[in-house]
Amino acid sequence: MVWLSVLLITNTVTTWVIRSQQEILEQVVVLAAFIPLLIGTGGNVGAQSSTVVIRGINTNELENSEAFKVIRREAIAGAFLGIMLGVVVTGWAYLLQGNLAVSIIVGVSLVAIAILASTAGAALPFLFSAIGFDPALMSAPFITTIVDVLGVLIYLNLARHLLQISA
Repeated sequence: MVWLSVLLITNTVTTWVIRSQQEILEQVVVLAAFIPLLIGTGGNVGAQSSTVVIRGINTNELENSEAFKVIRREAIAGAFLGIMLGVVVTGWAYLLQGNLAVSIIVGVSLVAIAILASTAGAALPFLFSAIGFDPALMSAPFITTIVDVLGVLIYLNLARHLLQISA
């Protein structure tokens, strides 16, 4: 209960990020429709990476000394997943709403979020294991929180820059 309360409070940062980007969302309302898709996919990618790492730690196939190698491998896998999913979601977003610029922003954001999520998903279990916490209990909620906050920040800032909308 304590950790979920901490994460609930931390997740309010996502609300703050969205609120701080209110102008862009008012000008390009369709951007809001893709936020759940992006953070949901990011959470899934992060959970997948953390599951691989947690399993490796629990079966003694992975040790903390291998963390950087594993994190790099998962980041590369996240990049490939992100590119594949990004291409698909760019086409899907265009079919759904017909704006090529927004569709490209959604696709590029998904690539960045997948890399972020896979890196966090691989790193956090090692971190929690090193400091004596159970990575199986700690990783998923923290990955979701990090991906939510940073994913929305990446997406809306990318939209602001590519659509050249002033703050």
